[in-house]
Amino acid sequence: MSILHIENLHKTYKNGGTKTHVLKGINLDIDEGSFVSILGRSGSGKTTLLNVISTLLEFDEGSIIIDGEDVTKAKNKKLNSIRNNYVGFVFQDFNLVNEMSVLDNVATPLILNGVSFRKAREKATEALEDVGLGQYTKVRPPELSGGQQQRVAIARAIVNDQKILLCDEPTGALDDYTATEILDLLKVLSKTKTVIMVTHDEEFAKKYSDRLIMLVDGKIVKDVTTEKGMLFEADIDDNDKTLNIRSAGFINLLMYSFLSMDIDKKKFGKTFKTFSLSLTLFIVISVINENLDVFTERYLDFFVTREVADTNVLLDFIYQFFEQNVTVLIQTILYVLIGFCVVSYLFVFTINIINKKREIAVLKAFGASQEAIAILFMLRPIKFILAIFKDTLIYTAILMLLINGVLSFRALFYTEYLTFVTNIFVVTFNMIKAFVINSSTAIDFPLLVGHIYPIFLIVLGLFMIGSLLPAYYISKSDTIRMLARE
Repeated sequence: MSILHIENLHKTYKNGGTKTHVLKGINLDIDEGSFVSILGRSGSGKTTLLNVISTLLEFDEGSIIIDGEDVTKAKNKKLNSIRNNYVGFVFQDFNLVNEMSVLDNVATPLILNGVSFRKAREKATEALEDVGLGQYTKVRPPELSGGQQQRVAIARAIVNDQKILLCDEPTGALDDYTATEILDLLKVLSKTKTVIMVTHDEEFAKKYSDRLIMLVDGKIVKDVTTEKGMLFEADIDDNDKTLNIRSAGFINLLMYSFLSMDIDKKKFGKTFKTFSLSLTLFIVISVINENLDVFTERYLDFFVTREVADTNVLLDFIYQFFEQNVTVLIQTILYVLIGFCVVSYLFVFTINIINKKREIAVLKAFGASQEAIAILFMLRPIKFILAIFKDTLIYTAILMLLINGVLSFRALFYTEYLTFVTNIFVVTFNMIKAFVINSSTAIDFPLLVGHIYPIFLIVLGLFMIGSLLPAYYISKSDTIRMLARE
């Protein structure tokens, strides 16, 4: 039974005024439960053919039918569902998300298909056990060898019971021994799946495939069946797979954003710290501005005492300056700080999203829509902002305690240790009380919830919009070429 039917397929690349005709009238039928290798030199069109079969790359003319589903004129929503339900990808460079665990990498196609996290992880565990990596669920891809990472990629490609495995040079980055292990695994999977592999290695192709297709200059010049590779008979399930046109759902995207949200702290650590400190100063200065009379009396009394100021022209000038301009100065500092925070964020996150082009391409390959990708990246700042505000609250609390005189140096100087400790306890307790109940008269400079959550919401809103725009733009671009080599 044919699972893939291709008729008169043409594909042309356009680069300015130059056109390159890559696929020239491809006609092909591939049966379910077969292991097909596509051979050819670089530039022959084999990777382009694989990308067109995957529905990630549009073609000029012809038709493609995958398991009875005509993708020729299908809309994006249906194409996404076809990729998610029917097509699994195994790439030469693995293309795993390094920031996530092996388990969540494998669960990704299910999560994108709207399956709950619990069930998706259960099925991902089963898929990892099928490829011999059941004990590695909690580790991250960089901790594994190349062969193990490729096994993870294979588990991801079969976790949603995809019928077709598209393998683009799956052994290209592996040594011969590990390559043999991967091909043995693919051969076993071809009992119940259809494996279509692009490769340069004719020896491996003849050993493992039951069909060899040779491409030269965009045309099939050789199509032969070999019995050497038939180590197993196909054992195909007669039940048809239903095409489920489903979306990931907001909850899945929110949870997934927390898993995959990670930024190189070595590269951007100083920016994050500056960000936290800027927000800290913003909040502290806001509190001081609300209690300016108390702050002036406690800390600027020397400068603003009329008797002292009048005896010195400089002090009198300072007094007049503070009296007339302090509010304007504080407001200016606040706006400069918050503006610096926003600019810093946009710079860091735009770079981060650009660096995530490969991840975006992987998400598209496993059925994520442009809208889902944009929402996912829009939600990622939530975890980032929570981490930033955690540091900000710590820094702010320390500064506010100091401003409120938590350290009574006078008591320490006169060795009144009980008074010193008591003062620390009283000021700290009053600070916490003021923050919890959002009101206090027992402390001069209360840090209130009202100082925090409006800033949090404003910054979060700005950052989500700032992430949405570049993510959506990148998701619309042609990212498939990042996943494949010709």
